[in-house]
Amino acid sequence: MASISTASNGRRRILFVGADGKRKQLRLGKCTLRDATATKVKVEALVGSAITGHTPAEEVTRWVSQLDDAIHAKLATAGLVRARHSTNLKAWLDRYIDLRKGDLKPASIIKLQQTRDKLLGFFHHDRALRSFDTDDAADWRLWLTQQGISEATVRQHARNAKAFFNAAVERDLIIQSPMRKLKSGIVSASNDRYVTADEAARLLEAANGPQWRALIGLARLAGLRTPSETHLLTWADVDWEHGRLRVRSPKTEHHAGHEQRFVPIVPRLAKILQEVFDEAEEGQQHVITLSRNNLRRDLFVIANHAGVKPWPQAWQNLRRSCEIEWASQFPQYAVSQWIGHSITVSGKHYGNMVPEEIFAAAVKPMQETLPVEAAQNAAQNMSETARNATQSHQPAHEKTPENHEDLREFANADGWTRTTDLGLMNPSL
Repeated sequence: MASISTASNGRRRILFVGADGKRKQLRLGKCTLRDATATKVKVEALVGSAITGHTPAEEVTRWVSQLDDAIHAKLATAGLVRARHSTNLKAWLDRYIDLRKGDLKPASIIKLQQTRDKLLGFFHHDRALRSFDTDDAADWRLWLTQQGISEATVRQHARNAKAFFNAAVERDLIIQSPMRKLKSGIVSASNDRYVTADEAARLLEAANGPQWRALIGLARLAGLRTPSETHLLTWADVDWEHGRLRVRSPKTEHHAGHEQRFVPIVPRLAKILQEVFDEAEEGQQHVITLSRNNLRRDLFVIANHAGVKPWPQAWQNLRRSCEIEWASQFPQYAVSQWIGHSITVSGKHYGNMVPEEIFAAAVKPMQETLPVEAAQNAAQNMSETARNATQSHQPAHEKTPENHEDLREFANADGWTRTTDLGLMNPSL
């Protein structure tokens, strides 16, 4: 049990025996007896948790997280809580990114750094982590949307922000994440641009040499990610005998069994790869030797030469178009394995549009069975039949009643009789 000691000058202390059996004290300074008593209760709870090794109650944990650094340091000195690391925003964001450099890829680190910059662009660098709440998070997300950022990118930043603050929760720096309510789920691709087979052929024809034809072919004809997968492809990965490519995927290699996949080599791609192989230098291991820089810009230069209208997501749309074309010919479970993601992902991001050429192929058998002229004649005959049927049900007279007297004449002429004093008309039987 703990007790409260009050000095003659009004300063108060909480005296208690720690988990190690030693007498300790927590100096509170000048405060009311009520506040000192409330603190004593929390200290007793912390001592009990330290002795039993159990996690303190949520109320106690929340109280600790909201303490200022001075009081928290005294509790840490008394062995009741762990010492705080720097808990201001910028220091924590930088520390977290440094911690993740050992297990995340450089591209993922860059994304975390981008989110850090967005957080520091809205909040003060020295703001304490424990001072954030869900209202601050909502204001930050609204600010992101006002910067003209797409919803998909906003959600990416929200996911990263959750990672920052969830890690702070795990380290008992804060009680709960202020970002927990932000919408951060992945949204389906809004760009439905399909690069047709004809456009792909024109791109390949306009490409600057075998290397560019291979790069475009690997994206559009084999669905490889560019440049992360295309630039890892080696000649040892090309199985000429069985007509397949072994694709190593940095994006999915952290999932067991998804370090690599095998993709069929279609005839057009086989010719392109053969051309590249014939011109490869002796000892060249990688299929693609182009620089990773400016690939998007150079692809659109080729597209302009080919007379193909550029699209927003340069290489991603080529890969997406490959999957859509495959899905029109092969079972989706096979296509998903070739493209390197689940059927669920296919449906959410790749199966949200049907290219016109696939739709046209579906209706072609009907058009061949029923020629266009015959279909038009049939539609015209149906229209005339419907019009005649409508006219046959119209009254023979052409007079329209304009007043009550005319209405009675109109009713009598058509075999209608007045049945009530309200003037309701019913057909005579």
